[in-house]
Amino acid sequence: MFCYYAVAGAPLIRGARAFFGDQGTPLIGVFLCIAAALLLALPWGLFFSRSRKIAMWLVPMCVLFAAIPPFGIIGWASPLLSAGVLFPGTGWFGLAFVVIFLSLFRLRPGWSVVVLVLCSLVAHICYTEPLPPEGWAAIDTHYGGAGQGEPNFTTEFTTHQSIQETILKSKAVVLLFPEHLVSHWNEATDAFWVSTLTTAAAQHRTVLIGAGISMPATTRNPFGQNRFQNVLLARGQENDKAYQERIPIPIGMWKPFGTDGVPLNLLGRGTILVRDQKAAVLICYEQLLVWPFLSSALEHPTILLTSSNDYWARNTRIPEIQRSSAKSWVRLFHLPMLSATNF
Repeated sequence: MFCYYAVAGAPLIRGARAFFGDQGTPLIGVFLCIAAALLLALPWGLFFSRSRKIAMWLVPMCVLFAAIPPFGIIGWASPLLSAGVLFPGTGWFGLAFVVIFLSLFRLRPGWSVVVLVLCSLVAHICYTEPLPPEGWAAIDTHYGGAGQGEPNFTTEFTTHQSIQETILKSKAVVLLFPEHLVSHWNEATDAFWVSTLTTAAAQHRTVLIGAGISMPATTRNPFGQNRFQNVLLARGQENDKAYQERIPIPIGMWKPFGTDGVPLNLLGRGTILVRDQKAAVLICYEQLLVWPFLSSALEHPTILLTSSNDYWARNTRIPEIQRSSAKSWVRLFHLPMLSATNF
C-alpha cells in the first residue's frame, strides 16, 4: 500500500518546482510524496493480520480510514474511486458494493469477483451519460501562472481584459472559468468589472470565476490579512453566490502552522445554486479526494462543476488524474459535469 500511494503521488515530484516557485525543488516533491504515502499506508501496517476473517473487516476499514478526515485530507487515489468505473449510476449503493467487495474478496475471492463482474455489467448496460443543461459552457484558459505568487499588475490587467472579452463574446447562459484567475477580488475589482457584469446580468447570464478573497483580521484570526479564501464566485445575473474551497493543497496552500495561505474548511457547504441547478463544486485538489465530493453528494446536487489552475502541473499527469477522479464521481451519481482548467 505504501508503494501504491507513493506511485499515485509521484507526479508531485515533477510539479513541486513549478508550484513552489523559487523555493521549489524536486526534494520537496519527494518529501511530500513519501510523507503522504507513509501516512496513508500506516493503518494497513498497524492493523495487518494474516487471518482471513479478521482481514475481511480490516481491509474496508483501512480504505475508509484513508478517505475521511483527518487522513482524508491527503487521501488521494482512494480505491473507492473505482465505484464510478465499476457501477455507474448506482450512487451510494455502488459505493457500498465496493466496500462489500473489498471485504468479501479476502474471504471468497473467486465468488466475489464473479458477482462483481455481473453487477458491473448490469450497471453499464443500464447507464446513459447525462448532458449539462442547455447553454452551460466551460472555458479552458492558457494564462500560465497569472494571479499566482507576487502580483504583476500588467499581467493581471491583460488577463482580466481577456476574460471579460471572452464573456462578452460568449452566448452561454452560464460560463465557467478556471480556479483563481483573479488573485484578489475586492471593491476595485468590482469597479473594473462592473460594465461586463452589468451586461451579463442584463442578458440574464451568469459567470462563474475562480478568485481569491482576502480575510479580515479578527481577535480569533489576527493574521487574517495574510490569508485568503479560494472561491468560485457567481456574478452577472447572480451576485450573491460563492463556493469556498474546503480542502486546499496541504503545505502549498493550507499551512497549518503558518500565518498565511488558505484556511481549511471541512464543514463548509459543498454546493451553490445557479439558475435553479444545485451545483456541487470541486476546486483543483478536491477532485483527487473522497470527502469533498461525498459531503457534497449529501446535499443532492444536480450537476458537478470542477475548476482548476494546473499551470504548474501541465507537464505531469495530475490534470488527467483530476479529470478521471471527477468523472468517476459523476458516473457513479449520474450527474452532468462541466470542467474548466487553466494551463
